[in-house]
Amino acid sequence: AMGGLERDPETIPGHRMPGASDIDLLQNSVSLTAEAGFEDGDLVVSVEIVNDRTGHHVPTDSPLRHLILLVGAAGPNGALALVDGPVLPEWVGVGDPGQGRYAGLPGTAYAKVLEELWTEVYPTGAYWNQTRIRSDNRIPALGSDATEYRFDDPGGPVRVEVTLIYRRAFIELAEQKGWDVEDIVMERTVVDLGGE
Repeated sequence: AMGGLERDPETIPGHRMPGASDIDLLQNSVSLTAEAGFEDGDLVVSVEIVNDRTGHHVPTDSPLRHLILLVGAAGPNGALALVDGPVLPEWVGVGDPGQGRYAGLPGTAYAKVLEELWTEVYPTGAYWNQTRIRSDNRIPALGSDATEYRFDDPGGPVRVEVTLIYRRAFIELAEQKGWDVEDIVMERTVVDLGGE
């Protein structure tokens, strides 16, 4: 009656844009695979993340957002020592891993890290100040990233746990501001191996 076309509502695509607050969306954004085996006296863990379900870099939008890939291995006597491979940077939080502070643990953090030009503070989310890109290892659409970790072989059964976490803001800033933003587990996989 107002000049528009009459259409069956069931044929109109949804315009809902859930964004980063939608856990289902985050948990269906990327694919994660992990393989583990024994080689030259070490436990070798290979991890690949494929950005196969988004049309943009992961993570995207605010430079506060980042992904944390945690790779852990345990044998009969507890956690195995990392022999070679990347470790998480200080900006994911130094301290108790039980409190979300994973710096120094085996893993990789994915982010577009900005640094303020005058103060050299990084990471920063204050993109309205003059900043430069200190690093950017986000995974582009249809792109992937592979990392490898070598642990001491305990000579017995081993459990490998690989977890990909989405974090909305750098932990120090979130605590400073009083933001209650929980980490979201995007992907998790476990590999169990017997000893050699």
